[in-house]
Amino acid sequence: MARAGVRPNAHTFNILVAALCRGEDAERAQGFLEELEEQGFEPDVVTYNTLLSAYCRRGRLQDALHLFDVMPYRRVHPDLVSHTVVMDALCKAGRLRDAQRLFDRMIQSGLSPDAVAYSVLITGYCGEARLKEARFLLMEMVRSGLSSEGFALKVVIESHVKLGKLLTCLNMVSPIRKYGVVIPLQSYICLISALCEDMHPNAARSLLHWMIEDGHSPNMEMYNMIVECFCQCGIVEEALDIKVEMISREVRPDFSTYQALVTCFCRLGRSLDGESIMKEMIESGLQPNEAICAALVCGFCKEGALNRAELILKAFVLDFHVHCYESYNALMKAYCAARSSKESLALQDRMLELGFVPSSETCRSLILGLSKSIDLVSADDGFSCMSNKQNGGNTE
Repeated sequence: MARAGVRPNAHTFNILVAALCRGEDAERAQGFLEELEEQGFEPDVVTYNTLLSAYCRRGRLQDALHLFDVMPYRRVHPDLVSHTVVMDALCKAGRLRDAQRLFDRMIQSGLSPDAVAYSVLITGYCGEARLKEARFLLMEMVRSGLSSEGFALKVVIESHVKLGKLLTCLNMVSPIRKYGVVIPLQSYICLISALCEDMHPNAARSLLHWMIEDGHSPNMEMYNMIVECFCQCGIVEEALDIKVEMISREVRPDFSTYQALVTCFCRLGRSLDGESIMKEMIESGLQPNEAICAALVCGFCKEGALNRAELILKAFVLDFHVHCYESYNALMKAYCAARSSKESLALQDRMLELGFVPSSETCRSLILGLSKSIDLVSADDGFSCMSNKQNGGNTE
């Protein structure tokens, strides 16, 4: 260009510097800059920012800091981009104190930090688990009316979750929402999941409602997390309310929803309610499996409703072709403990007709039950019959 008699302006020079820096040739760009400065060319802040970015990207923090410091002497004042680029490099180098000082200097010089500048420093503090400072900056950023599309907020929430600071995080989220900030969907998912893992279903449910207020639509997985958490805590009525809410929002309960409810009812000694939930499940087009069979049969056995337990087991075989050996053995054990040897052997015959082959666990239950009886002749006859039908069957 010079040979052609064309003097480069700031725009063309910045293009050349940017091209050199993209090619990881910051030294040549720096030399080019010094050469043209000697010829009277005055680079602008964009030129310096391009070089600062190149140095920081290559991990040459000291060179970047030197260039940043000499800018004012060359009558070029660092702008918001200059400060942010260097702050980011300082944070990544673990020099948070220096990054904070630079942030404060930037404000003192009359520059107002934007969302990116705040996010850089917030991310740095979160990376060092200094959550108090991160929360302070986040609230300052929110009060200033700045938004980073939820990036800074997402980082802070995830850092609190990672360190198990769930209550502190909730106390932060609540006032932030009052400023009209919409919590990102992924942040809601992260926090609700953590609350459920920590057995705080009511807090998770409150977040679910905040999530809906913010315009997000909870999916099946999120609803099921809360249903299962309520069930694990034994708060089945609240879990039922969530199921009703799901249906009202056109989210159809799936197998996991129903299994959690059935299992919880049975564990609480309310197996009839569990059976009602199973019937609702069947009416919705879903087929129960062995886990639901085991929950109901074991639940009825614990409640002493052995006839009902047998009917459930029989229905699973005939209606769903499910042979649940956990349920079968639980029923045999309950019969042997509560009924006569004659009734126990009669049950075993009925189970054989349904296709259940006695296992070693079944035999142990019968031996224990029959050993309490004086009817040893019947016992011997019963085991002879079992032995004949067990040949070739399940011997576990």
